[in-house]
Amino acid sequence: MNPTGANWRAAHAPETGWTNVTLPDVWTRRWPGYNGVVWYRLTWREPANPQPRGLLLEYLNMAGAVYLNDVLILRDNSLVEPLTRAWNTPRYGVLDAPALRPGVNTMLVRVSGLAAYSPGLGPIVLGAPDTVHERYEREQWVRRDLQLFSLAITLTLGILVLMLWLYRRNETAYGWFSVMSLTWWLYAVNQVVTRPWPFATNDAWEIFVSIAFLAYCGSFTMYVLRFCGRRMPRTEALLWTTFGAGAIWLIVMPHDRIETSRALWAIVPGVTYLASCVLLFILTWQERRLEQRIVSMCALTFVIAGTHDFLVYFGVLASNVYYTTQTSQVLMIGMAIVLAKRFAENSRRIAQFNDELRVGIDNAREELAHTLNRQHELEVVNARLAERLDLAHDLHDGLGGALVSSIAAIEHAPHTLPPARFLGLLKEMRDELRFVIDAAATHQQGELALAEQIAPLRHRISVLFETQNIECIWRLDGITQCVLSAAQSLELLRILQEALTNVLKHARATRVIVELRHDDGQITLRVEDNGVGFDTNGVRINADTPGGGHLHGTGLNSMHRRAQRLGGSLALRRENNATVVMVQIDHR
Repeated sequence: MNPTGANWRAAHAPETGWTNVTLPDVWTRRWPGYNGVVWYRLTWREPANPQPRGLLLEYLNMAGAVYLNDVLILRDNSLVEPLTRAWNTPRYGVLDAPALRPGVNTMLVRVSGLAAYSPGLGPIVLGAPDTVHERYEREQWVRRDLQLFSLAITLTLGILVLMLWLYRRNETAYGWFSVMSLTWWLYAVNQVVTRPWPFATNDAWEIFVSIAFLAYCGSFTMYVLRFCGRRMPRTEALLWTTFGAGAIWLIVMPHDRIETSRALWAIVPGVTYLASCVLLFILTWQERRLEQRIVSMCALTFVIAGTHDFLVYFGVLASNVYYTTQTSQVLMIGMAIVLAKRFAENSRRIAQFNDELRVGIDNAREELAHTLNRQHELEVVNARLAERLDLAHDLHDGLGGALVSSIAAIEHAPHTLPPARFLGLLKEMRDELRFVIDAAATHQQGELALAEQIAPLRHRISVLFETQNIECIWRLDGITQCVLSAAQSLELLRILQEALTNVLKHARATRVIVELRHDDGQITLRVEDNGVGFDTNGVRINADTPGGGHLHGTGLNSMHRRAQRLGGSLALRRENNATVVMVQIDHR
């Protein structure tokens, strides 16, 4: 071999200065830090009638050209920076006449390389074309085809698991697996690319590859933790802080320190990766779960290949073949199978949960239907009870009042009551009973003016009070414009009827004033009598009935409930030696 210095465009080999070497050769072991062109010369003798020979160059690093007896037979596209990245590309050709001569034949291999990336020349094989071609196919399979196959699997699995993670964001192990797969793909593509695009130099490309390796090791550690159900916030923060600092370090380092920096930031993530594998082994064998042990065994294969590649990278092993990209598919497929199994189990659990939920919903629907039926039955019973209670109140307030007034009329003139008057009392009770029945039958149907509703009651009450020598004064204002439903009118009339019946039974009054006004949506009913009054407990003073006349009995309670149903209020008070019953209703 013979270096030509920094003359990157040297087209001819030097005449002197040759040194004997053994292939494969890395020239930085002899000339550290040397960047440029090195020529390798190989000579051999051929018989008078040379036979075709197969030629195999396993690799050269990084770019080169091959001359046989000063005839160019192989050449890379770019022999100056950005150099063609031919370091993992085997070359094969058949040597024949006229390039192959009888006697001494000389092969010159021009190699352009950079000191930071193990520049040199790999093994050269000459022999029978068929035999050499078989070896070439093996090298092509190991160095190119298997790499492409592994990259395709890695990229496919990464994208597939990424799609799964997008649907299941809470499964963070899927997310880190996809990041791990994609960053490994960016790192491993270095095995097959032949130019540093999109970067302008190989230095920039190698820095990019080193940063991808940092990202891969970090995401692998995160995957291991999440896969095993662990979270270590401080350790994770330290991990990414360290790797981020490493990426910045690689970017800002000058060219003459790139080799040392890349070596350092290959060791740090490499050790982290191995530590993550050890952690994976420990956690998976502690958990005693088959799926986790499968992943740990796949990782063991990758660890063995990674150890080999580290020894190659640092020159401990005399080889140029890296096996991590080839065995990565074992780890990726193993992890993907486990994640797919986990995804299938989760989907099965979800389907089972949906079935259980559907059964639960059906049961709940049946229970709800049963409850609603029971509630409907109770509502029907309550409605019937309410109707009976309303009917009882109407009978008490209406027919009861009519009976009381008729009894009072008969008691005051038992012998002088003419038959026509007695018949009139019976007709009034009949009319009152009919009023109660009609009101119950037409409850909440239609609307009538309050004046129309109160007229029959006013007539009956006036006649009754006249027979009892009680002056009854009516003051009606604005009720012709007040329109109420049948139910509302009935409630108000029953309050009035109960108040007047109470005056007739207990008050000993000689005068009653009834005021009913409708003004600006406000209905006011006021019944005032000059009777005996009542005490604070609502008991009439000096009433004739045993125990006194109770306003707070059935009648008063009925009046309160009716006022509340109308959305109003009822009040009892004494004003100027008079008893006042006041009802106010908002009818806007």
